[in-house]
Amino acid sequence: MNTTRIPVLQTCRTQHKNWASELTQSEADIDQLMALLAELPTDTYRSFNHQTSDYAQILSQLKTRIHDVLTDVVCQGQQCAPGEDTVVAASCPDPHFQQPATRNSLISNLSMEYNQIKDRCHAFLGELMRLNLI
Repeated sequence: MNTTRIPVLQTCRTQHKNWASELTQSEADIDQLMALLAELPTDTYRSFNHQTSDYAQILSQLKTRIHDVLTDVVCQGQQCAPGEDTVVAASCPDPHFQQPATRNSLISNLSMEYNQIKDRCHAFLGELMRLNLI
């Protein structure tokens, strides 16, 4: 009976640990992108300033959403301690460990959105570099 408990707990813990790591890394990457955008010269071209402002706002909103998901959906720290008597093989013991499809979908969609915005922002910064504006 103990052999079925350990793999389930490890799977749940591993999934949440992976989510936490991915979301935390996304937050750090957003901070770096926002710092790059903040360092861009503001007197170059007005159209670029508008895009820079738009990207900074989008990234800020995305970072807030990522932080909210990390706080509200991903189990971290002491709150992840399972109760020994509630362990069953079919599900995770702690509600934070449970992995409903909506949670997987939420994190997956957020990661996909982050990657799309990051790619667009990198393309924008690359274009500025190509034009020798930064």
